[in-house]
Amino acid sequence: MKKGSTIKTMLETIKWDNEYNFDYILPLSSLHVSENVDENIIYPNLDIKRNLHVPYKMTDHSLGQLCHKLEIGTSYIRKCLPFPELVEKNLNHWIENTKDRNLMVRLNRQTVRAILSDRYKRIDNELVAVKTLDMLAKMKAEIKYCSYNGNQLEVTATLPEKLKGEVKEGDLVTGGVTITNCEIGTSSLKVQPFVYRLVCTNGMVVPEYLGTFLAKHVGKKLDTPDADEQGTIVIERMLEQMKALTDPKVFEDILGDMRYAQSQHVQSSEIVKLAKTYSLSDWERAEIFARIDKYYGTYQYGDVFTTDRYALGNAITNLANDEEVTADRTRFLQELGGTVMFWNTPNYARN
Repeated sequence: MKKGSTIKTMLETIKWDNEYNFDYILPLSSLHVSENVDENIIYPNLDIKRNLHVPYKMTDHSLGQLCHKLEIGTSYIRKCLPFPELVEKNLNHWIENTKDRNLMVRLNRQTVRAILSDRYKRIDNELVAVKTLDMLAKMKAEIKYCSYNGNQLEVTATLPEKLKGEVKEGDLVTGGVTITNCEIGTSSLKVQPFVYRLVCTNGMVVPEYLGTFLAKHVGKKLDTPDADEQGTIVIERMLEQMKALTDPKVFEDILGDMRYAQSQHVQSSEIVKLAKTYSLSDWERAEIFARIDKYYGTYQYGDVFTTDRYALGNAITNLANDEEVTADRTRFLQELGGTVMFWNTPNYARN
């Protein structure tokens, strides 16, 4: 697996960010878009009238969310970005002519992090990280990966003393959990089983049907963010599920499915189809072929071959370790490897 940040660095960064994070519940009509005078920034400013028109810089993400709230095409507004006056005119027109309603606006310093519904349930990364790490310490877990990018949190750990087994002779794996959370509306709080393969340090996220805790960021309407205590209740449920997903019986089911995957054949044509379905790049597709000791170019000339789901899943998760792969893409490949490996296994059939 890739090396993430240290626990200390991650917690310090989260704490530092939290000191400058602010949330407001505001009517849509109180927002106004203006041109950013900085020529190096293509995104517009968002003025909040109650804050004496202090300009906050929008991001591509928050701009897309505003367009969604206004029910206008994000792709069109992005095309207009080289023409700030056009962006300003379009957005302000629809702010004025869209039914007024309350929104949650999440800010960090002078940047608009997110524009969300007033029913958005805040489950903040600091609380998730602290509670998760405390629980993992009590479990005597081994932290394998920590990541925090200002909005998204990921903590992955294994329990080598409790969850360990062989898929085949000499191929030892350990089980654990992976926890992810996002504060800007792109994903839910998730706790999923995780498998770490010792022979090649591959990490794989186990598909949802084998046990996942998911808490969506949707709750009751709020008049003020300070009144929101819903996240605290969710955290208690998250901790209970962490215990449940690290039960040896769950790990044995996962191990059994991994063994079964070795008998499930996959044709080379299916791998090509998989690459198209999941929008893998040409480079990613070629690297997956290479990791099962095949060359994509020979396939193009009719060299058809057969492998198995266990080998293919490991090829995909091994690609996730490559230095050329970004953090977001690493997570995607770890999840895709799990999806491929556990497809049509006995536990999949029961769900």
